[in-house]
Amino acid sequence: MTNPLSPEQRFAALARSGRNTFLTGPAGTGKSFNIDKFTAGRQDVDVTASTGVAALNVGGMTIHRWSGMLLGPKAGEDFRDYFDTLARDNRPGVRRAFNRVRGAKCLVIDEISMLPGRLLDYLDFHCRAIRRDNRPFGGIQIISTGDFLQLPPVRTDIRTDYDWAFASRAWAGAGFHTIELTTIRRQDDPGFAAALSAFRVGRIDHGVAAMLRPRVALFPERDLTRLLTHNTQVDRWNDYCLGELPGEEWVGEAETSGSPHHVSFLENNLLTPRRLRLKAGARVIFTVNRPDDGYVNGQTGAVVATGRDGIMVESNGGIVTVEPYTWNYDPHDDASANFTQFPLRLAYAMTIHKAQGLTLDSAFVDIRAAREPGQAYVALSRVRTLDGLHLKDWPKGVFVSQRAIDFHNSTHP
Repeated sequence: MTNPLSPEQRFAALARSGRNTFLTGPAGTGKSFNIDKFTAGRQDVDVTASTGVAALNVGGMTIHRWSGMLLGPKAGEDFRDYFDTLARDNRPGVRRAFNRVRGAKCLVIDEISMLPGRLLDYLDFHCRAIRRDNRPFGGIQIISTGDFLQLPPVRTDIRTDYDWAFASRAWAGAGFHTIELTTIRRQDDPGFAAALSAFRVGRIDHGVAAMLRPRVALFPERDLTRLLTHNTQVDRWNDYCLGELPGEEWVGEAETSGSPHHVSFLENNLLTPRRLRLKAGARVIFTVNRPDDGYVNGQTGAVVATGRDGIMVESNGGIVTVEPYTWNYDPHDDASANFTQFPLRLAYAMTIHKAQGLTLDSAFVDIRAAREPGQAYVALSRVRTLDGLHLKDWPKGVFVSQRAIDFHNSTHP
């Protein structure tokens, strides 16, 4: 009797077969790893994401820029009218995008849960119109990845429900084959992983509470990375902790070039700040993967010395020298707008949104103001071990979307 294929093997087979595929699973199951493995060395796959942060994490473009649909049609605006306006737009970026759509064979859309259904419907229309092909997405193979039980699409009116991509006409028409990765690789402790899985669907029974409630920390260490819900909280805590350190503050300004609009995109979506403020002893987090240089994205350390050409950081028992790193607005075009800065940021605090995709050895998590579905789960699931998890307070409720749970259950009987 032959062994059944693993979810990873089934995803690889489906993706290579040209079928539209939805790769999902809890945090830390290797969705990004499997996408990287599928796209490695291939020139016929375009990698995009629903948000700027996610696009920079996967080394691709936002789906808006890749397709040339820009912000997309406003609510209630006719798709044909909007498309006709774009078709008359002679800006080079829009023209290049239309050509990308014409030549596309396979398109990856990462963090699909954060893409509104209305925009997925328009993308379907947009691709059909450009390619003059009435098949779903104009015949382009779509590999969508993400988890609808994590962060949802942005909504501007709290009185309305979230505009989930899975509820769109385009989703139904694409006929996605769902593959769920189930082996959690971020957390080694099966009990902690199971508690997080229950948290993911808003189920906090006695066993989950018994495991997580003792993680409430009344007097946490100051150097613990804090995951918070709002930028103002993050800035206030980082400023306070840096100010408490003795010595002179060092400031490094990023070097940028290219379109101000494109530079602004990089500045707003990178973990690394334009103005990096440090002192000797400051806790920092690395913001890119450079394993050959001794550090990876999400690793933390303490500043030893600063300089214009390099910053020395003590991390994992050794000293690494961090050199400036350049991010490009277009990862395939070195001449595009770029942003050069040391790949570091203060590690005392960051928003839950910016932390998505990171793995942390320890964190102090404040989810008291988490009101978006999946936000609390995203925060807790960043942490590798139960001992490394510290809670500000026991949550009075965990916000989840019943529609997302129903969709999850319908595709994972």
